[in-house]
Amino acid sequence: MKHLSLFIWLLIIDATRPDSIDSVALNQFKDAVVELQNSELMRHGTLSVSVKNVSTGKVLTAMNHQQSLPSASTLKLVTTATALSVLGGDFTYKTYLEYDGQVENDTLKGNLYLRGTGDPTLGSDRFKGYPGDAALIRRWTEAVRNAGIRYVQGQVVADASYFDEQPLADSWIWGDVGNYYGAGVRGLNFNENMYRVYFRPGQNMGDPTEVVGTSPSMPYMTFTNRVTTGESGSGDQVIIYSSPIGNGAVLTGTVPRGVASFSVKGAIPDAAYYVASALQQSLLNDSIMVAGGAVVWGSVPGPQSTRTVLNTYTSPPLRDITQETNWWSVNLFADALLKTTGKRLTNRSDFDSATGAVATYWQNKGVDVRGFYIKDGSGLSPTGSLTTQNLTDILNAAAKDKAFDDFYRSIAVMGQSGTVRNLGKGTRAAGNIRAKSGSIEGTRAFAGYVTTRSGERLSFTIIAHKYQPENSRQISRELVQLMTLLASL
Repeated sequence: MKHLSLFIWLLIIDATRPDSIDSVALNQFKDAVVELQNSELMRHGTLSVSVKNVSTGKVLTAMNHQQSLPSASTLKLVTTATALSVLGGDFTYKTYLEYDGQVENDTLKGNLYLRGTGDPTLGSDRFKGYPGDAALIRRWTEAVRNAGIRYVQGQVVADASYFDEQPLADSWIWGDVGNYYGAGVRGLNFNENMYRVYFRPGQNMGDPTEVVGTSPSMPYMTFTNRVTTGESGSGDQVIIYSSPIGNGAVLTGTVPRGVASFSVKGAIPDAAYYVASALQQSLLNDSIMVAGGAVVWGSVPGPQSTRTVLNTYTSPPLRDITQETNWWSVNLFADALLKTTGKRLTNRSDFDSATGAVATYWQNKGVDVRGFYIKDGSGLSPTGSLTTQNLTDILNAAAKDKAFDDFYRSIAVMGQSGTVRNLGKGTRAAGNIRAKSGSIEGTRAFAGYVTTRSGERLSFTIIAHKYQPENSRQISRELVQLMTLLASL
């Protein structure tokens, strides 16, 4: 009787556990997925879906889940999960102001160095309590003055050697590279490697515009301005073409008429050189002369142990950096985290080695990485791809990692925060889904976690690829509707 009573009790517990999925709601979700795939919107495209139970790994539904498709920015979930797992949420970057040689009287017989370790947040204004770009330049200038230095016989050297000399993935397209979201990553980054160029529009549509300046000032930059005046209210229609290692840019497109000035964000072609030149100018303004000018060292010819540290700057902790990365889809942060993780795992930071290290890392945790062909950490590459099964498997594996709490909090809440703050409002999806959105030409994607009505946590990935291009807004609405149905399970 004891064994029979125990068996009946276990049956009751199993029958009353609050973790069962509503089968009716699940069928509604499956039907909606099939309907969207068969719709006119996806006539020439592919809808890929993977939904899994986090605790059991059970597949709840999947369609085209083994087709390798562009991930867009949902790839940032992989990058941030890997970085947190490998480095830990308390990890910080260090940036050093140093000198070599000797200080005699008020003269430095040697070079000044700004040595980076890949910090993508250096000079960023995103983090409360941390100095912005101008404050850092002042801080370093004061450190030189406080060391009694009034004359530098050598150079101001931007030591960017911590990472390799490939600032961006080979597969990025030229139309992205010069714009702020296509900024390259160096061992020394500054102000998110971004600048603003200011235009004065003409009076009438089609009139030429005038470039009236940049912020920050970069007197060494040259611009070929082909931007014309667009209609009032048309916004930023400018594309900036530039090389990540040059000092010139071609400006095309339109800015709206009817405003005195209009700014557009671009990627500083060589941010390491910019910060060295900005520090040199600040020293000059403070009556500290530099004989040798500003230079960048991609590889250091001499030992760093011979340098004296004047100032050490510590970044925000990694848990805060990953939140900004996922909430606001910051490509620079993601690619810096990829390179940092690659260097930690393999002592190599080039994109090929780093992406290979990420794949191996998750494969060793039991993830099926067939179809996982990523090219960067941000998802900006149109040729990088993964399967929705890859991503849900990684999300499930991440849920078992010691860094999961930091990772989970780094993902924006639908209807409340980040790039998904305006989606799903007034539905059960708001507050019950943490999701990363992704969008590149021809691809719209979402991935993350959903909490069901019964309290289950599910991982999900949805990618719509090659939908009818004129219907991008409609496909976004359809994908939000799918997530709303998920939240109803």
